[in-house]
Amino acid sequence: MRPIEIPQLHGKPSYDSEKKIWRTLCAYCEAIDTADFEGVARLWKHGTWPFAGEPGPEPVRRWLADHVILYDGKPHTKHQLTNAVIDVDDEAGTASFASYASIWQALPDFPLQPIIYARFNGTFERVDGRWWWKTLELIPDLVGDTSRHVRG
Repeated sequence: MRPIEIPQLHGKPSYDSEKKIWRTLCAYCEAIDTADFEGVARLWKHGTWPFAGEPGPEPVRRWLADHVILYDGKPHTKHQLTNAVIDVDDEAGTASFASYASIWQALPDFPLQPIIYARFNGTFERVDGRWWWKTLELIPDLVGDTSRHVRG
């Protein structure tokens, strides 16, 4: 068992930057849950989404279109992020974050249930005054039945 580390702020806290990053994390959840794959892809303009394996928006859009199962145009999921810790270095234009993620799904023949609990760890960088997602590591802790959410 690893000891729990207490997060430390590095430098002067920037609540404005933290809020902008938190809003980007929330936009990610909303876009996936509404099947706005173009919206998800745009968030990765300057980064690499872990499932796509290569940088930029197009691999993200392609992976989502090929793998996420839609029902009447929606995945019928709810992505939730909690316990977020965002550490911003405004001078360097970089930030890191850690959070818990849970994904819920329900369909007419598939009762509401959590299909995955994971930890999200990632980084952001500021480009031309805007915070962009750079990296994301998804660490699954508990996995349920994902067969109706993703192919392969």
